[in-house]
Amino acid sequence: MGKAKSRNLNRHINDKFKYMTRESALESVVKNMDNKDAIIDTITLFDFTAEDMLEAGAEYEDVMALGGLIR
Repeated sequence: MGKAKSRNLNRHINDKFKYMTRESALESVVKNMDNKDAIIDTITLFDFTAEDMLEAGAEYEDVMALGGLIR
């Protein structure tokens, strides 16, 4: 297999936004609340509010720690 073909096959293996819905993104944010750097992009992309995250099961202290990222 040539270099270009193997690159094209491996290009989208780590594409986490390929089939992400708003609900699945919210679940992943709540699950990965400890890793703030990993969830910042998802929060801003889907424009989650504090109410959305609290209803999904996030801890109040974790949501308030995000500060200006959420409405």
